[in-house]
Amino acid sequence: MSKPFTDLVLKTVYRTGDDDLFNDFYRPVLSQAIRYDRAVGFFSSSIIASNIKGISELIKKNGTMRLVIGNPLSEDEFEAIKYASEEEKNTLVNGYMNELLIMIQDDSNFSDRLRLLAILVATKKLEIKFAIRRKGMYHEKIGIAYDEFNNLIVFQGSANETPSALFENLNAECISVYKSWSEKIFEEYGQHYVKAFEVLWNGEQKDTLTINVLSHYYEKIIKHINQHQDLNDFTGFDKLVSTLDESIEQKIYDNDKPYPKIPLYLSGKKFQVREHQTRALANWKANYFSGILKHATGSGKTITALYAISKIFEAKYKKNDSLVVVISVPYIALASQWVKELNNFNIYPVECFENRAKWSASLSRKIQLLQFGELKFLCVLVVNKTLTSDSFQELIKKVNKESLMVIGDECHRHGAINTRNALPDAYFKLGLSATPFQDDDTEIDNPFPNDAKENILSYYGAIVDEYSLQDAINDGILTPYDYYIIPIYLTEQEQIDYDEVSESISTILINSGGNPSKEERERLLIYAAKRGRILGSAENKLIALDKLIENTPAKDRSLSLFYVGEGSNSQDVRIIDAVSLILQKNHWRASQFIGETDKNLRKSLLDAFKDKEIDALVAMKVLDEGIDVPACQRAYILASTKNPRQYIQRRGRVLRKFPQKSSASIYDFVVLPCKDYITKYKKALLKSELERIRDFTLLATNKVEIETIIDTLEMENV
Repeated sequence: MSKPFTDLVLKTVYRTGDDDLFNDFYRPVLSQAIRYDRAVGFFSSSIIASNIKGISELIKKNGTMRLVIGNPLSEDEFEAIKYASEEEKNTLVNGYMNELLIMIQDDSNFSDRLRLLAILVATKKLEIKFAIRRKGMYHEKIGIAYDEFNNLIVFQGSANETPSALFENLNAECISVYKSWSEKIFEEYGQHYVKAFEVLWNGEQKDTLTINVLSHYYEKIIKHINQHQDLNDFTGFDKLVSTLDESIEQKIYDNDKPYPKIPLYLSGKKFQVREHQTRALANWKANYFSGILKHATGSGKTITALYAISKIFEAKYKKNDSLVVVISVPYIALASQWVKELNNFNIYPVECFENRAKWSASLSRKIQLLQFGELKFLCVLVVNKTLTSDSFQELIKKVNKESLMVIGDECHRHGAINTRNALPDAYFKLGLSATPFQDDDTEIDNPFPNDAKENILSYYGAIVDEYSLQDAINDGILTPYDYYIIPIYLTEQEQIDYDEVSESISTILINSGGNPSKEERERLLIYAAKRGRILGSAENKLIALDKLIENTPAKDRSLSLFYVGEGSNSQDVRIIDAVSLILQKNHWRASQFIGETDKNLRKSLLDAFKDKEIDALVAMKVLDEGIDVPACQRAYILASTKNPRQYIQRRGRVLRKFPQKSSASIYDFVVLPCKDYITKYKKALLKSELERIRDFTLLATNKVEIETIIDTLEMENV
């Protein structure tokens, strides 16, 4: 049964350190309120969850909440928006609402607190407006609670609607409380804030723009929540509320403060930094926090970087300094994987990829909050394409160098001059790659200078630590493997085509005196790609594959990866489609996993693969870098490549640790010169294939067996 506010024992002033703002004030007041008005400088949805008791009662009593959120603008921005059209003003607010919508619509982030916030919107109990001021943010914090007996409680002070403002050991906060039944004081002070809120809500505040949220945003939230929650089912709502126990404020303190936090457990095991990771970061620090970690694929480069972020932030925070981390990755699939890893360290990045509208306003606002001192930590996850864009560069240049940390995942991708120049000037620079100076251009053994290497070193400085594949296998971080050679021979026509392209490459290199012009380099890359496609689409590969998998027992089919080349065969069928057809003919359950595969479908395919609902994934390049498929036990490499980066990455994919996985198998389709055909490029082709074979053989558990096969191949192809 409801009680009037007058039955509550309330103080006139609450201060952190002396009082528990949450339990002594917010919880008892909101549990009796039927209406709640709030104006804050900065808002977090976390506080909605922390007041679940009061808010659940508010909904049941058909109560309402009005919220005005302040957001920062520079003086120039304020002047621009002040005279802008309504459409332009709405565009500003749309950015804020898009951020909220993305969080609500993303199932992986659809937490209980966001569900509660969405329910308030969906039941039309919460209405939101934004207050924009010149030179900073709307920073007046007003709260007004009404009970059903027409009593009012007004509170005003420094506490924002954020966890850091409401819970102990964080910000030092203070609020003053005015009760309507203390008539004289309320008339002199409290009534002023009641009127001030109405003036603000109605857009009548001087030098402040109050902008409404367009109705279609409410409709989107309502549509989404209707798919998850029966809004007329209070039993269901109570069940949701009950999932958040009385220690909700401690959960928010532990998990929702916007700071990096080293996890106690990771993947079900107690988290502990490995010896090679500790050594690597010590070397990085000794090199003035700059350098590249050349660590084997699967050895924990991402975790090393996340640990570094957490420790750097701890040091910065003790000095009351801020930290902005920019993580640059090659493509979206890898970015999505980083998001999951970051979340394990309580880091929730601004995701700067896909549609600019999804991230630009959010990043701009958070950088401004950083500048106003309202934010101490910001993580930005950006794909290389966005990194080089003018819109991103304009924003990130606002961050002070001393506060900036750049992590370049697969940093060999930063060799191109435009990407190198887009990397922001930062005090902390950490590059990650198993093959720092090897990219697609190394498909040719060219004598001209490696510009990419020079560009990478000019930014990161040097390789400060190395941890090889052999180190990782010896330390039990990666699984041992067996290596099997499947020799295939070029047809006579394929050999002729291969020789013609090789001759063209040789002519350019000879005529240029070993120093090709820009135009000649471009032609070399075209020829190299053409020669690679000849090897990748060699028709005898498909014949050999058919024979191999036809005799593979059903128990040895699951958890297999097939790496295939780009391009088409002589029948103009894409190689990936031809391989898929052979698998289908032999009753393998296989799915293609390529760049065009929808991200939601990718997750479903990876889950089906891990659960053995399908036997195999057939991929081209998309699994080369960063995407984890640790359950994989077998790799079939049909994409012949002279590029060490590609075959090193592909081998690393299959060697990752996974429960009940004690070893892995690699089947390498080795392309050899056409038998009984005289060609001067015979030795060069054999040499390039043997280079990869020897690399794979060196660490294989069946090394002795393979060395005998290598000797035979060399003898046959002399």
